[in-house]
Amino acid sequence: MLIEEAMALELEQAKSAGATGYYARFLVQATLPHTDPKTNYFERGTDKLTLSITANPKHGVPYGGLPRLLLAWMCTEAVITDSPVLSLGRSQSEFLRKLDLHNDGHYIGRLRDQSVRLVRSMIAVSGQDGDAFELENILIARKAFIFWSTKTTDQPALWDSSITLSQDFFDALKKAPVPIKMEALRALKKSPLAMDIYTWLVYRMFTLNVASRRGSKGTAHIPWTGLMTQLGANYANTPRGIENFRANFKKRLREALVFYPEARDHIQDTKDHLILTPAKLHIDPRLPRGMR
Repeated sequence: MLIEEAMALELEQAKSAGATGYYARFLVQATLPHTDPKTNYFERGTDKLTLSITANPKHGVPYGGLPRLLLAWMCTEAVITDSPVLSLGRSQSEFLRKLDLHNDGHYIGRLRDQSVRLVRSMIAVSGQDGDAFELENILIARKAFIFWSTKTTDQPALWDSSITLSQDFFDALKKAPVPIKMEALRALKKSPLAMDIYTWLVYRMFTLNVASRRGSKGTAHIPWTGLMTQLGANYANTPRGIENFRANFKKRLREALVFYPEARDHIQDTKDHLILTPAKLHIDPRLPRGMR
């Protein structure tokens, strides 16, 4: 695919152009739940791509801002080290520092809970284009060794805790990671929707830039109903529900634009659509010659 090829070619340039993080593309196109779905199965997506999560019944589906931050850290470490084996450190406090989170009771229990939810979940990514249908099952982690003390977050273990990404997840990530800035996700972590909007906007502006450089129409008219299906959470598919989502989206969009101000003048909303035109890339490596 053109977009996938362009993103893969830009990986090295992005590293030197200010990228401090990376995110899996399929997790940008369809996102985790914002709140606990209270079920062992969750599905979200568009008419072209659907992401479904099957959780271990003992633990449940990962949700909220923390697993998004965990996934971003996992993706970033895997891309930078070019290895599916990720070191979490010898204590929970060391890993909290890696995530730039406070070592306090607010995060300690949730970090352990959401980490287990993530590594015990199976993700299915399915896509449809006309009569063609494609499905891929992806386990995030092949194995995990967590040696954190349950009594104190500072007590070091004899060995590093680690997570080994599954080869499927590692390959899907390396194929076309989305360059982001980790400091933006950390700042937005209290709002999962703002985190999703930020990563989605970075990706969509990249695709619009690639399309416009190849002579295609450089404008995207995105129905609010489609955005709600892709990014929303617990909104009724009614005129009132769509309007509530639209209002919340616009509020969280303002927060995301603090970290991507170049896109502000390239976004317009109408009653039925969000309209995007190509903005300066958030992380601005040179496009390959064939894309200019």
